[in-house]
Amino acid sequence: MIRAVGRVTALVVLVTAVVAGCAGLNVKQERGWAAFHDCQKSAPSATLEDLPPSGRVHYRSLEGLDFSSMKACMEQRDYACDLGGPMIGSRPETLCYPRMS
Repeated sequence: MIRAVGRVTALVVLVTAVVAGCAGLNVKQERGWAAFHDCQKSAPSATLEDLPPSGRVHYRSLEGLDFSSMKACMEQRDYACDLGGPMIGSRPETLCYPRMS
């Protein structure tokens, strides 16, 4: 009887872990995903690098028009954006954090 309960418990834990792993994006990530892809329409060189559970959007874009268009667009969608890495000789990295509402 105790073994059966242990097996059922192990199965429940396993199923819960699998379902949690397949849950997809959380609300903050969904918002960041949507904002990035909306803004990418005006900055086609932008590539999404990271989208952690905090909702921070980490992307790279070409310098110039794509960089400024993408940053301005993300800021219009209530994100605070900062450069995340070196600018000279590489595609600028930008980190955009959701503003607290």
